[in-house]
Amino acid sequence: MGNKILLTLMLCLAAGIVCAQNEPYVLGADISWMQQRENEKVKYYRGNQEGDLLTLLKGVGFNYIRLRIFVDPKAKDPNVPNDAGGWNPYPYSAAGYCGLDSTIKVAKRVKAAGMKFLLDFHYSDTWADPSKQYKPISWQGLNFTQLTEKVRTYTKESLQKFKEAGALPDMVQVGNEVVNGMIKPDGNGNTQNFATLVNAGINGVKDVDPNIKIMMHTINDKNPNSWLTTLKSNLNKVEANAANKIDVIGLSYYPKWHGNVDSLKRALTAIANNHNIKIVVAEYADFHREVNDVVYKLSSNKGLGTFVWEPQEFSGDDSKPLFDWTNGARRSNARLELYPQMVIDYGLSNVQSSSSSSKTQSSSSSKAQSSSSNTPSSSSSADEPSSSSNIESSSSSEDITPVLSANPVKNVESTRMYFDGSRVLIKKTLSNGKARFFDLEGKAR
Repeated sequence: MGNKILLTLMLCLAAGIVCAQNEPYVLGADISWMQQRENEKVKYYRGNQEGDLLTLLKGVGFNYIRLRIFVDPKAKDPNVPNDAGGWNPYPYSAAGYCGLDSTIKVAKRVKAAGMKFLLDFHYSDTWADPSKQYKPISWQGLNFTQLTEKVRTYTKESLQKFKEAGALPDMVQVGNEVVNGMIKPDGNGNTQNFATLVNAGINGVKDVDPNIKIMMHTINDKNPNSWLTTLKSNLNKVEANAANKIDVIGLSYYPKWHGNVDSLKRALTAIANNHNIKIVVAEYADFHREVNDVVYKLSSNKGLGTFVWEPQEFSGDDSKPLFDWTNGARRSNARLELYPQMVIDYGLSNVQSSSSSSKTQSSSSSKAQSSSSNTPSSSSSADEPSSSSNIESSSSSEDITPVLSANPVKNVESTRMYFDGSRVLIKKTLSNGKARFFDLEGKAR
């Protein structure tokens, strides 16, 4: 068996095939309100079955969670009025939700669930968006030099706490919807000051772990391609090659404010054509399948993925969330059931079948999924691998991403190779027609 595996690998290399995949497509969600709602005894359901929100989302294919963090969500500022729309900026939370300690607690749960984690620094005590970007109250006496250093040390010290808790983010967002800048008035409306503060935030991340990916976040408006070009140019003026530290550009997309899906496609395509950078939709709340298809199909594999914004919570701005509010609970709707098919179509393998977990789906969802030939069934075979959580949720070997698809190598010695997101497996079809899986050391899995 070891020789046959080696032969397969050699043929694979000879054919010029890479026997692994790039980072899996991101199906992400911002669920920063979850902890507060749980403490308020809100329950979550998929169909008629109650479950933990993280488990429910992971069960339909979500693999990444985004959490926002404020400097001091308990802070009060009598000089800042309430929003006319009812979003009270101060204090954001008297209980400290979305502060450092509460966010670490949720991040630990995300990591324990086997999901990746994006941390969204607002650099404010409350909501930061294109029209706000309020300076943290405890920072208001700082001059610009002191503020720049504060951004770096605050970022570094916060991430160090996440690291100590075993919940270091995989990606960090330096500012939230910073299309007009950040931290008013110092870094807002002044592109060079803005770049200086961004660079300080990036360096604070890299002080803790240089492998953490950096995202910059703007909106699907005001020419995000040009915005990114300007930011990168100004970053390089602050520090040589600083622009190269940005790994991902993220856009918010809300149809009420940012147009139809074609407008999103044009904006993302322009970025893909002009920048060597990964692209995500960092916030969206409608056209769930359409938005993901646009990102997934971007040229040169530049589409990294998406993060649906508060899908269990937010229904403003004509949004269409994945959960409905019913009698104090959050119950899934048909839009949530779009995601298992995305998992299949985008080559992922972490979707949970309808009857494999009685905690997550109703019998009606089970019938709907079992009627689709592309949806994994809940039964499992003893001949299939069981040591990987990504694989054990699927009963069909074909649901594991095939590394060798339409290539003659796949028929060598009745053997086929797969990558399940963490390792390469070999599928061997036996003379009796059954399939067995082996790792690269020849051990049966």
